[in-house]
Amino acid sequence: MFKTIVVGIIITIISISAFVVIDKNKTNSSTVIQQTSITEEENQRKVNITGEVNHPGDYLIANDKTLGDLIYLAGGVTSKADPSAYNESILISTRSEFYIAALGEIPSVCQIQEVEKININSANEEELVSVGFTSSQASNIVKYRSENGLFECLEDVQKVTGVGKATFNKVKGKITIS
Repeated sequence: MFKTIVVGIIITIISISAFVVIDKNKTNSSTVIQQTSITEEENQRKVNITGEVNHPGDYLIANDKTLGDLIYLAGGVTSKADPSAYNESILISTRSEFYIAALGEIPSVCQIQEVEKININSANEEELVSVGFTSSQASNIVKYRSENGLFECLEDVQKVTGVGKATFNKVKGKITIS
């Protein structure tokens, strides 16, 4: 009986050792695969996409790809996405972030409230102020549009003098580009 217990203990120790060795080999090979799959090439950049996409986050994508390609990588848009708030055909180019706005805003009460949005490519100063821009920011947006053309994506409004990240975060759910 004693011999059977000793043999059982020895077999158990050998089995555990074998599994540890196998697990180490498996971990090392998966680490190598992960490292090679995220190497950055010269024409690629890390781009962040947030808002109404199924898998928001950072993605490595080529500069010559479009926002549509990035949305595809992020698992597509949700059913709540506002199609007038983004243009899938714009190039990633030098951009590093995109926000896909929702159709409506979900307040703390149990009903969905429609948000009246304005088009930053056609709104006048008064309309821009109504969604949260200051009067000087609204004036700068109109001036920027006349000098540089239409905005291609919501984030481009941050190129306007006086409109920074904080303002963009405040108004991004209230503006569209078409």
